[in-house]
Amino acid sequence: MPDITAPIGTADTLPDEAAKWQAIERAARETSALYHFKEIRTPILEHTELFHRGAGETTDIVTKETYTFTDRGGRSITLRPEQTAGVVRAVVESKLLNDPGSIVKVFYLGPNFRYERPQKGRLRQHHQFGVEAFGVANPEQDVECILLQLAFYQRCGLKDLALRINSLGDRESKLRYRELLVNHLSPRRESLSEESQRRLETNPLRILDSKDPRDVEACKGAPPASESLTEKSKQHFETVARLLEQAQVSFTIDGALVRGFDYYTDTLWEVTAGGLGSQNAIGGGGRYDNLVEQLGGKPTPGVGFGSGLERLLIALDAQRVALPIEKKPLVWLISHGDAARSANVRLLQELRAAGIVSDMDLAGRKVDKQFKRADREGASWCIIVGDAELAGGTVNLKNMVTQEQVSVERSEVFEKLR
Repeated sequence: MPDITAPIGTADTLPDEAAKWQAIERAARETSALYHFKEIRTPILEHTELFHRGAGETTDIVTKETYTFTDRGGRSITLRPEQTAGVVRAVVESKLLNDPGSIVKVFYLGPNFRYERPQKGRLRQHHQFGVEAFGVANPEQDVECILLQLAFYQRCGLKDLALRINSLGDRESKLRYRELLVNHLSPRRESLSEESQRRLETNPLRILDSKDPRDVEACKGAPPASESLTEKSKQHFETVARLLEQAQVSFTIDGALVRGFDYYTDTLWEVTAGGLGSQNAIGGGGRYDNLVEQLGGKPTPGVGFGSGLERLLIALDAQRVALPIEKKPLVWLISHGDAARSANVRLLQELRAAGIVSDMDLAGRKVDKQFKRADREGASWCIIVGDAELAGGTVNLKNMVTQEQVSVERSEVFEKLR
């Protein structure tokens, strides 16, 4: 019978690695709280229509990468490939934006699912931290999200960060730009990759994001999106740039920067980090002022970002950043004999009730093996109990670093450990 292994493109997070995940998740929660963003949790399952209406019928994620199935009730269900659409659905369904002037600022942490060729830091089940802000159309809201994202990376200890920004403009600007881009690429159609030839009809802006050398060459000399911006979109983007400069944030304007979903409008951004090679993007976002209405809500501006946690951990490792791992001292109970083991089971319960991290060997092993286990588990202290200690109402307290051992009254052990 063959061994059962994890599905391709998924990974187990073992206990030693889980501590790193907890550290970056803690940084995400702390940073979000400072910016007054509250946590939202949405299902990993959504109706397939949500992503077709949200991400766009012609995006690669919808056409190639979703995990979609028909449930027992005959409904088409999709494992979420991204979380913005689900957050918008939740906000609309819960009527959080119904009151005039409503503003909602939320963050999320959790897995997404995309069927694509697994790569380093890019798995079929991957995890994201992201934020979404609804109700403010002003450029200040774009900048707040960018600053939150950068603050999160800095809190994690990540260095060598670079920010790129662009603007696709509003709906009118995007239509203008699409026409200009199609006019530029149509005479070069035969030199495009097969994928981009298809995109020329359905989603030409995505050709700008292609890494195929044929597409890169064809896009040379293409007009920048800035040439198509309406006056309103131009002023919005200029204000974003000015506010970033005012906040002393370095950035570059990249006219070829696009995002993978059709819903983006106006400001786009992407953050890269050193240590990841050519695939160095760790997160990005943008504004999506039409998405809430597209998914059944009233017209409401929105902006946010998503950041891949696997890619972030690889970058931290490449930069040799030691994450702040929270670890309380461990107390290990050593038992000489059955009576001592029974007494230690009671003591173990009392220690834990007092908030002291503690454990013991429950398998009845010999004393030397109990000490080896305590050492292997990284115990800071050992409490040693035998017949003499039981008779005298004491325990032996051993410092595992200095190897110093003292006898203390059982009733005083809690204060000694504190």
